[in-house]
Amino acid sequence: MSYNRITVVIVLMFIIVLCLSCEKDSTTAATSNNAPASSSWTEEFDDVSGLGTRGWVISNNSDQVGPEAWRRGRYESANKAAFVYNSVIGFPAYTASKSPNDFISCDFYAGTNVSNMSVWLISPVTKMKNGDQLIFYTRSAIDSGSYFLKNNIDRLQVRLNLANEGTYTGNSWTTTGDFNTLLLDINPSLADGGYPSQWTQFKLTLSGINGTASGRIAFRYFVPNGGPDGPNAGMVGIDAVSFTSK
Repeated sequence: MSYNRITVVIVLMFIIVLCLSCEKDSTTAATSNNAPASSSWTEEFDDVSGLGTRGWVISNNSDQVGPEAWRRGRYESANKAAFVYNSVIGFPAYTASKSPNDFISCDFYAGTNVSNMSVWLISPVTKMKNGDQLIFYTRSAIDSGSYFLKNNIDRLQVRLNLANEGTYTGNSWTTTGDFNTLLLDINPSLADGGYPSQWTQFKLTLSGINGTASGRIAFRYFVPNGGPDGPNAGMVGIDAVSFTSK
């Protein structure tokens, strides 16, 4: 075999080895990119302004919509000129990394005048199946930043949309849209003092799901006769929400 032929054979063998190596690397990369992501997530609400970029959606279906909805946790000095008995409105976060406002809250300022309130906090798209768990902490307080003392009446629902990945909640304060699965109802009888006044953990285990559903979880602040001028609706907070895929 001549020197030129030997050179050609060596070059061809090098090209074959290089191609096989590239094919292996490509297969490895594809396998890595197609690996299923974990459905588990945690939300501490330390940066409420960035919720939208993390897939959260806020919707206010109250019949008299106010200037606020779900917002950065309210814990602030009160206006003492407004017949306020305490110098602080709200309460500190359950867990905080930067400030005592590191949670999310909703209160009667989500309505105007006397308002039937339905204010939604909707999670990112989540794959859900039986046995998965949702854990969160919540509490309430009477927000005395009004001209009269409010009743201590608050209510919170946790609902699921298992039909699709959308955020449709209907078009009135009584509708639930695609969130027709009720997972939890805190103080459904609207009892005075029926909502926890200290941070309380709720742990919910999913069941009744056929296979795996890709949908969303929603927290719904749901209080009739609220708003600044209604007797109901003080303030509720949510903190340290975690969804664990089992």
